[in-house]
Amino acid sequence: MLDRSLPIRLQVKEITINDLFSLAVTQQPTSTKIIMQLFNNKISTSEIPFVTELLNDHLPTVLLTKCYNETNLPFAVEVRNTELGHLFEHILLEYLCQLKIAKGFSQASFSGRTSWNWVKDPMGKFHIRLSCGSKDADILPLAIEKTIALMKILMQYNQTTLLPTKKIYFANGLKNGKRLRKKSASS
Repeated sequence: MLDRSLPIRLQVKEITINDLFSLAVTQQPTSTKIIMQLFNNKISTSEIPFVTELLNDHLPTVLLTKCYNETNLPFAVEVRNTELGHLFEHILLEYLCQLKIAKGFSQASFSGRTSWNWVKDPMGKFHIRLSCGSKDADILPLAIEKTIALMKILMQYNQTTLLPTKKIYFANGLKNGKRLRKKSASS
């Protein structure tokens, strides 16, 4: 018999990505919490040249995702000057949707929220909360892995040559977790 008076022990997975950032991932029954800590002073996409073009090359569907921000900007505009934790959230949500659909679901929807308080926390620390719970525990690790790979490309862009890089997105026509319908020639 399970003793409900005992606290549920949650496993926190900690990941360090080169000298770029660390993640502490805690998956709960109905949500996932990620604490992201950047290791350098680059905290905004405004410091990543050609961020829109890079995303268009590697994960174009993320530019079509919905974004609820103070000025009601679409994510394709918001992405030019947003915090890297917020960018991480959007990329991760897009990969979660793609992976869920790849499992055979006709559509997928996940939501997230990124917050920070650099008076209380160190500069570059983000708290990301996702609506991805334990029922999606099978796709979360791969979605995080793909997100990390893309974030590395974006964050190291000025440190690398301008040669084209390997594309790592799913070319399966997803927009906000829904398959795009192809228009027929008669439309």
